Amino acid sequence: MTIPRSSPMPCFRVVRHGVLPAVLCLALHTLPSYAQEAEKVTTYTLAELVARALQHNPTVQEHHWKTAQASADLNQARAARFLPRLRLESVGGLVPDAKGDIFNPPADTSGLKRSLGPFSQTELEFVQPIYTFGLLSSLRDAAAAGVEVAEAAGTDAQLGASLEVKELYYGLLLARELDDLVTTLSKELARRREDLDLDDPELPLSTRYKLELATLELEGKRRQLDTKLHLARATLAWRCGFSDDEHWNLQADHLAKDSTRVPALDSLAALAAVQRPEWRQLKAGIVARQAQEAAATAAFYPQFFLAGGLRYGIAPGRTDQHNPFAVDNFNFSSLGMFVGVQQSFEWGILGAKRDKARAQRLELKSQERAAAAGIRLDVTRAYGDVLESEAGLESAGRSRTIGKHWIQEARDEYEFTEEAEDLKDLVAAFESLAETEQGYHQAVYDYNVALARLERAVGVAFTPPPLAPLDRRSD
Repeated sequence: MTIPRSSPMPCFRVVRHGVLPAVLCLALHTLPSYAQEAEKVTTYTLAELVARALQHNPTVQEHHWKTAQASADLNQARAARFLPRLRLESVGGLVPDAKGDIFNPPADTSGLKRSLGPFSQTELEFVQPIYTFGLLSSLRDAAAAGVEVAEAAGTDAQLGASLEVKELYYGLLLARELDDLVTTLSKELARRREDLDLDDPELPLSTRYKLELATLELEGKRRQLDTKLHLARATLAWRCGFSDDEHWNLQADHLAKDSTRVPALDSLAALAAVQRPEWRQLKAGIVARQAQEAAATAAFYPQFFLAGGLRYGIAPGRTDQHNPFAVDNFNFSSLGMFVGVQQSFEWGILGAKRDKARAQRLELKSQERAAAAGIRLDVTRAYGDVLESEAGLESAGRSRTIGKHWIQEARDEYEFTEEAEDLKDLVAAFESLAETEQGYHQAVYDYNVALARLERAVGVAFTPPPLAPLDRRSD
């Protein structure tokens, strides 16, 4: 089952025009509370959730085993350097006895009337390459580069899984903040509505309608809460490998700006040129293709090797023949070693393999310059998003401060005078509160997600998760 990247967390942005649109999405993303349950709830930090996701993500696990396969290919290439062929074969059984020699053979030459006796044969053979014109070393280099390609692909999968968890994590924290805002706004509206005399002729109709519609809209959206919150939470639980009977929650109690220091753009671009998984894959792929081309070229030359072995056979019921011209397949012993050469004359096939390897290398080489420029552009764009979201966060923080001052002054003024005109100003202050509070928390979310995407663009996490086992805390 695959969930689209956009599905784990619905959009948190709303049109900020009045109380009704401001509270439209507040109830849709509220984090559920499991405090009512008697069981202990295990809390997790962001690093721990990322670590769990990396352990349970199927794509990450798939690349882990692909790396293991590449490592096995490298071990096989290394093993071909020393005694790639070393075999021991031993057989035994029964054979008709045979006494005599070529001048005095047994009377029964068919062997049907002779008794049976045991025999045993053992053969040990070896082959050791001496000089291969770089064939074996090129194959080892290609296999080693293949491991680097697999590891880089695995790192890319880990960064993708980490980014997805961070988006869900910050989204749930944003939902918690919006839930607090909904609760506060709901209580304030209910209290003001109870204090309001709807029959007061001096009360403007717009003020009544705003309070009534805001209350109805809030109640309507709360009915959608359960479905939306369980979907968002279930998505994060699925990504992190939580079972249905596990009780867990986020350790953080509020959404805060990520305090990670962002390096300068030039430093990030230089870091991406080394750490970006796609770049590492490309460079390692070029090295692998170069090694494969070298191996294909070396196949044109002769391969020198040293070979030899030991052969021994014994059949006690048969006479051992010492005449060198008499063939005896059951009593024999030999030990020898020799130098050999192997040369392929399939020039057409060898040339085609070499041309294919060269074409594959040049194909990757042609992507190198464009990839370097594309990576820098990607990092620059992600870095610009971080700066833009940081500026938006600062602006939202100032608006939030002004909104808090306004709501406090409007509340004090209305409680002091209880005038209808002051109530109208208080309702306007509520509208501003909903907009500025939501805007601030949205800006924090945008900044944290932009920073996580910058890490993804660079190819390395600025705050990597711990490699030690998870430190779980229960509350």
